[in-house]
Amino acid sequence: MPWPRSWGSAVPEALPPLDGADLPGPGDPRITDIVGAGLASLDAGLPGADEAARAALGIDAGARQLLLVLADGLGAALLEDHFGHAPTLRAFRSSIRSLHTVVPSTTAAAITAFGTGAQPGATRMVGFCVAHGGGTMNLLAFEGGPPAEQWQSVPTHFQRLAGAGVDSAVVSPASFAGSGLTRAALRGARHVAANALEQRCEAALRELRAGTPVVYLYWADIDHWGHSRGVGSHEWTGALEAFDAGLAGLLHRLPGGVRALLTADHGMVNIDPASLRDLADSPALAQDVRLIAGETRAVHVHAEPGRARGVEERWRAELGEGAWILNRAQMGALIGQGPGADAVGDLLVLARGRGGVVDSRVQSAAMIAMPGVHGSLSSEEMRIPLVRLA
Repeated sequence: MPWPRSWGSAVPEALPPLDGADLPGPGDPRITDIVGAGLASLDAGLPGADEAARAALGIDAGARQLLLVLADGLGAALLEDHFGHAPTLRAFRSSIRSLHTVVPSTTAAAITAFGTGAQPGATRMVGFCVAHGGGTMNLLAFEGGPPAEQWQSVPTHFQRLAGAGVDSAVVSPASFAGSGLTRAALRGARHVAANALEQRCEAALRELRAGTPVVYLYWADIDHWGHSRGVGSHEWTGALEAFDAGLAGLLHRLPGGVRALLTADHGMVNIDPASLRDLADSPALAQDVRLIAGETRAVHVHAEPGRARGVEERWRAELGEGAWILNRAQMGALIGQGPGADAVGDLLVLARGRGGVVDSRVQSAAMIAMPGVHGSLSSEEMRIPLVRLA
């Protein structure tokens, strides 16, 4: 059911100056254009096909099938800085396009934008978690929340294809079948379960050889090791090397007539623990705040009723140049108009530098201690690659 036009109580405002933020200009390509451009390379008459995006991204028409590969967390700046660990991708260096992801630059928001072509403001997929009931709801799992299809009602590209009788397949772990994020972002495609990278590549190749017109392959290890060990760590570079090697094997066996595109959902930065602000240690930040949600570098602030103005003033005074802060009326210009702003709450606080905001009273020590994080507006987080592999 479409979200009613009466969403929200704040009158939308223009985006205030965000000095230092890496944001797309008018007409600049972004993650929401990729699938539509890829579909146009098959047939400009397919549902969701975007011929203008295809031309803008330099993707040739005339393909018979489409393979979409998404490497979670492999931002364009991170790839550029670590090409020494990725000889397969380095061979495409001169043709890689640097695009923008969405705000917040995080998986739930970005993969849903990729899968629907819509901004987080429209999909309500506005962060890692959102306020729900008296606590928070994780938008990857939707545990304790409404059905994903109810929360996120924008049709996906795969739904529209299925409605036109066009088959598509999503290759990801068995545990992802029917998950909240899968249903929010990718519903309409058949789920093909495969775990190890070699298994996923084999599954994608089987689908292509069987004639499936559109195949999507997802890989998460680079993001996983970035969160747990940090960008540039031994584990992170090892994950990049393994992915690059697996990609080489996939491309070597790719059938003719397949347009293969690789991208990411977001990048990542290594946090400076000394730059974290904790509500547990900051009475000025905690005052009149009912709860925070989102994530460390893209914080949703929910004020007690009637206290939003005072909370905004205190957060601006406390964080100063350490964050870009948008109130409810302003944030739609950044995340896209729609019900998403109400899901974010009273403030969207996007960290600058290498800092962030946490609340150790309710957040786990493990989450707060993650060395690699994302969600904000730096180039390292916002820029994603588009690699035309075939």
